[in-house]
Amino acid sequence: MKISVKRGLTLATAAVAIIALSACTSGGGASPSASSAPKVPGTGWVSADAASVPAGGSLTLAVDATPANWNLNNLDAGTVDDNTLAGVFLPSFVTIKQDGSWEVDKDFADSVALKSDSPQVVEVKINPKAVWSDGTPMSYEDFAATWKSLNGKDEAYAPISTNVWSDISSVTAGTNAQDVLLTFKNKNADWPSILGAIWPKWLGDTPAHFNSSWATGPYAADGKSYVSGSAFVLSKFDPTGQVVTFAPNPKWWGEKPKLDSLIFKTVSRAGLAQAYANKEIDVLNTYSNADNFATAKKRTDGEIQRSLSTTYRHITLNGTASVFKDVKVRTAFAKALNRSVIAQARLAPVGSPTTLLGNLIYLPGQDGYADDAQKVIGYDTAGAKKILEDAGYKAGSNGIYAKGGKALSVRFVIPSDNPNSAQVAQQVQAQEKAAGIDVKIDVVPSDDFFTKYITTKTRDFDATYFAWQGTPFPVSSTESIFYPASSGQNYPGVTDKSLGKDFAGANGELDPAKRLKLAQAIDKKLVALVTTIPLFPETFVFGVKKGLVNYGPTQFQTVFWQNVGFTK
Repeated sequence: MKISVKRGLTLATAAVAIIALSACTSGGGASPSASSAPKVPGTGWVSADAASVPAGGSLTLAVDATPANWNLNNLDAGTVDDNTLAGVFLPSFVTIKQDGSWEVDKDFADSVALKSDSPQVVEVKINPKAVWSDGTPMSYEDFAATWKSLNGKDEAYAPISTNVWSDISSVTAGTNAQDVLLTFKNKNADWPSILGAIWPKWLGDTPAHFNSSWATGPYAADGKSYVSGSAFVLSKFDPTGQVVTFAPNPKWWGEKPKLDSLIFKTVSRAGLAQAYANKEIDVLNTYSNADNFATAKKRTDGEIQRSLSTTYRHITLNGTASVFKDVKVRTAFAKALNRSVIAQARLAPVGSPTTLLGNLIYLPGQDGYADDAQKVIGYDTAGAKKILEDAGYKAGSNGIYAKGGKALSVRFVIPSDNPNSAQVAQQVQAQEKAAGIDVKIDVVPSDDFFTKYITTKTRDFDATYFAWQGTPFPVSSTESIFYPASSGQNYPGVTDKSLGKDFAGANGELDPAKRLKLAQAIDKKLVALVTTIPLFPETFVFGVKKGLVNYGPTQFQTVFWQNVGFTK
């Protein structure tokens, strides 16, 4: 099931060198000190030179679900799994190194550079060898179609986000069709973030194509065969069995892939550990589940790998729901949560560092991080009750607050087949009851979680729990979560109108120090909305089949799928 939604492409700026291990707590539950918690690397996989990796073999990985739409920027798509699958077959003109910095991917581009800053012009010189698998050369037209579908001008397109693309005024050809010039009307410092997934011109040329032509698969212009712009191409998609199989792309111009096939199988969160134990999948993301971790350690031909991640867990509140329209009620709900207890229950059993997240832009350890959340939502049951009483609520004989004859009841929606979500929901229920807030847990089918309930169209929830996937470009990728209220990623449905100007200023500031200060001011406003309650950053803990190289847990580093394989 889809537990994590992307916050933007998994590309971008400042690296998190190491997650800070000190945490702010209030009202209960101390976190481990920095000296008591283990250091975790940015990338945890086993690296090997491509030349030393034997050809052959198949890698089988698990996904929560196959894409609802293979166009990862369509409103129906956008999960972490969608991004992973898109990264297998879409071209990426820049890649991210372990430290979070970016560099040009020479398979796709001869050069990528900021040509001028007034006006801001970015030039991408496409590798002349780069072609789509149907033989069509990659060109500025692909960039132009991507821009057309993501710049927000035509409301008939249904993109999940217009970040960065909306700041571009034109996409044109330079000296030839492989020389791409992106001219900005508004400066944007995170411009490299949009170069991680460019699609063919026939996907973005019309709203109808963008919204539906890849609904059942990434098709070539003929609408029949599958297309790729990378080392692997989709060879089989079984929507009934929920299995995706990739094979080497015969039109690939780069180094030949090591694997004969790359398979993604849909496995429920409840069944992940058993699938790994049965050797049905080669890699297990434990999702910080203690039972999964115990099972992973028992596989005789497996090993445990860890890395930092950009995944952070949070609780989202629906600001359009009657119970949460008042920010005071949202604040009371947040202050009733003992976030430290929730974090420790998830992370300590798998040996991961336990810390709280106090910022909605930066992660602990990143330059610019400050715990802005503690002042607003620090754990304080008595304080939560006082906020409700000041807002006109009165406690009934059962201890639950009510106003105007209506009890303060919150519908907490979680997906089925997910033990971690169930555990967190039960903790939230108990903690909120102590503050006089009734929480009713509503378990919905996993496949429907992000398509029928947690959507910007239905908002069929009061509160929910999932994860955001951050990027190395934290400022621009955060914008669409909070602004505007109608954004495809703004699940709470409310915002602060001043954020539009604030984000425009921060995104357009090319001086890193000045930009950091602007972002810090924005975060204070984001926390004050109390629509997203940050809980904790989550370290990746994977079970991995021994011998697998160049794939595994990583915070930022790009996976070069052609180099992934087995050494023994």
